[in-house]
Amino acid sequence: MIQRPQTLFLCLVLIANCLVSTGWSIWAKIGQSGQRAELLFNKWTLTAAGNTTETSAIAIVILLTLSTIVTLITIFSFKNRIRQMMLGLINSLLLAGAMAYAFWVIFKEAMPMFEPEAQGKYGYGFYAMVVSLLANMIANRLVRKDEMLVQSSNRMR
Repeated sequence: MIQRPQTLFLCLVLIANCLVSTGWSIWAKIGQSGQRAELLFNKWTLTAAGNTTETSAIAIVILLTLSTIVTLITIFSFKNRIRQMMLGLINSLLLAGAMAYAFWVIFKEAMPMFEPEAQGKYGYGFYAMVVSLLANMIANRLVRKDEMLVQSSNRMR
């Protein structure tokens, strides 16, 4: 019964990762001269004057896939809280890496191709990645709290 809140938050991480993987847009921008850039889970596209250029975003694919696998392992290793804390830390690093790569693509690759007046917008995929990172951090905190509770009860014996 102690594990229920962590499991719920880790399931939220799985759901958010799956939503990003299904093709929700992470970022999109439309320029004043008709240019369009969009960052998805597996690629980012640039459309200008009828020409479409697609570039692979394999780093996001790898990091989010590894994050999903680590989350599944974390859920099923509920008997070993130390392992859960370690896997939670690794998962946080993977999710932060995926978000950092998304920011790199947005600000170093796509933004210079537009005039500065045009504003881009973050899509639902970006917010799903933020929810995934926050839910993982909350789950890590709850696992750590449970471990402290168990250690405290062991000291009383």
